[in-house]
Amino acid sequence: MSLVYVYGIGRTDGADGAAVAGLRGMDDGAVRIERAGDLAAFVSDVSEQEFAEAPLNANLSDMAWLAPRAVRHQEVNAALAAALDALVPLSFGTVFRDHAGVERMLRERAAEIGPRLERLRGKAEWIATVRRDESVARAALESASEPLRALRVEIGAAAPGRAYLVARRLDETVRQELRASDAGAVVAAAEALERAGGLLFREPLIEDAGVGMIARFSVLAERRGGAPLAGDGLGAWSARGYTLELTGPWPAYRFSTVSD
Repeated sequence: MSLVYVYGIGRTDGADGAAVAGLRGMDDGAVRIERAGDLAAFVSDVSEQEFAEAPLNANLSDMAWLAPRAVRHQEVNAALAAALDALVPLSFGTVFRDHAGVERMLRERAAEIGPRLERLRGKAEWIATVRRDESVARAALESASEPLRALRVEIGAAAPGRAYLVARRLDETVRQELRASDAGAVVAAAEALERAGGLLFREPLIEDAGVGMIARFSVLAERRGGAPLAGDGLGAWSARGYTLELTGPWPAYRFSTVSD
């Protein structure tokens, strides 16, 4: 028996056959359109053996099973987002028992989904990452910080035991000034993104976030807004070792996901 997998939701007036022509979803199933009122869901059939609640929950912990299907989910929504003026992408694993369940969901949640689609019209999600080149940032601090210069002079004039204690103060002062510098660069990045018309959500960073990453934002902005968002980067902060990297456009998961 098959179930119905839902990738995303759009407006009926923009959902024609061209949006799904040749588009293949889970397990290479054809993506099609289910309509109810003003809304259209983009769906494909999946097997109950893999996507019913119990097997799906088990499969979510199997990376060999999950990874290619998560990629396919993203590929379908990326194609839909490029073809439509607005798309509400759904979370991976949004499954309904039958077509009637999909249509019922569209009708019951029209008041919720409709405004989200309006907010997303012509918009996309961009990922903005602030990175710090530590060697450049440290060099900038060394040249600009009077407390650091004073501590280095004190170390040079101190006896060995005293010099060791001052060196520890120096290390802590460097860490404090780097944290303050990081905070300033992140504020500058957020302000630049907002000036360019972006709606921001600051993502939490995992402990091993990546080389030099100090902040990561999801940004809702015009689909063709990459150049305005990037602007002149971080301006003066660039000379202090900070960069603003931008990727996208992506389907607007952070700003529009509707849970099942």
